[in-house]
Amino acid sequence: MSLVVMDNATEAPTGSEEEKEERCWSNLQVDILSMIKSHLFGADRIWFHAVCKAWNSVPSQVRWLPSPARQPSEVMRFPTLVFSGRNTSVCKFFNPLLNKTHSIIFPELANSQIRFSKGGWLLVTQGNSKIFFFNPFTKEKINLPDLPIEEHKFTEISFSSLPTAPDCIVLAISILCLNDVKFSCIRRGESCWKTFEEYSDTNVYMPCYSNPVFFDGAFHCLSEKRGSLSIFDPNNDEDFWIELKELEKPIRKPVDQCYLTECDGELMAVYEGHLGRTIDVFKLDKSAMIWKRVNNLGNMALFLSPRASISAPPIRGVASKMENKVYFPRFKGEEGVFYSLSTGKFHSFDLGYTAENFIGTKQQMHCAWIEPSFEKHSIEDLLWC
Repeated sequence: MSLVVMDNATEAPTGSEEEKEERCWSNLQVDILSMIKSHLFGADRIWFHAVCKAWNSVPSQVRWLPSPARQPSEVMRFPTLVFSGRNTSVCKFFNPLLNKTHSIIFPELANSQIRFSKGGWLLVTQGNSKIFFFNPFTKEKINLPDLPIEEHKFTEISFSSLPTAPDCIVLAISILCLNDVKFSCIRRGESCWKTFEEYSDTNVYMPCYSNPVFFDGAFHCLSEKRGSLSIFDPNNDEDFWIELKELEKPIRKPVDQCYLTECDGELMAVYEGHLGRTIDVFKLDKSAMIWKRVNNLGNMALFLSPRASISAPPIRGVASKMENKVYFPRFKGEEGVFYSLSTGKFHSFDLGYTAENFIGTKQQMHCAWIEPSFEKHSIEDLLWC
């Protein structure tokens, strides 16, 4: 496909006709323009972007993903940050290995909000009660029964395993008022959410806006109040909520954000000081019930965001580039920003950027790290119940 340039001798429209034609071309729907753009290459794509501001901002379709006939590379399977606005169907994907961002249109995600991710699946809410799983790499979708109460009241949502697995459990925690905390969960195969009795002591537990992590058979939650760790056991109807009071908070200084994730079989907590002036990493020693400071991640890297945090080993050829680093959902211009445990500073790859805090960077708010998965499933696998 090529863009057609009209001959200069062609009679040009005048006055309102010219304005009307310009208005029509610039107002084409984004998904139509994106489809046109996907068929253009080289100079044609350059001319496409030069038409007007609206055309220049049109996102690409999923051309960076592998075709069905090709196996996805290790780079494509590397943890990727997915983010979008709250009322748009356009998602952006940032791959830290490539240090590039790609935009993709998903009509399925219009007016939705990303809540959590695991194993290539996003957990998404839409409207006041609709909730579903969505794999942006295969476009597969699994609908869940509607949430029991309005979705904006849920402060934390997580799930235990792949939504296609028979043991998958979804947990939602909601704060209804100052002394009223509810826990709702649903298992694969169930058609109704189960709400556990209220836990009425927010002086002990207040969500830190970092989603729970399923580890060692239970959901682990960090508290904003004291940085304490609590456990929600979905298999225990009586003592379903346990605060590990004997586990002391690892640091006493104020923090802006804390993250919880699993890394190489260990439960790890990361505490972010004001404006990123301090980054402290700890791992849980459950036998001694203490947090141990981590000064070196070895060949691992952490990818942190309030919605979903994950860890990953390096891939061949780029080990030294990725290891012993903590990636945040932050950017310096278009470049991703990471924290190096080796230098104790923030850096970016292409700009040569170095800083001791977050000042001058921008954080993506509605985002989650995801591990790309290109596995296709049967119709039966995509039915929750």
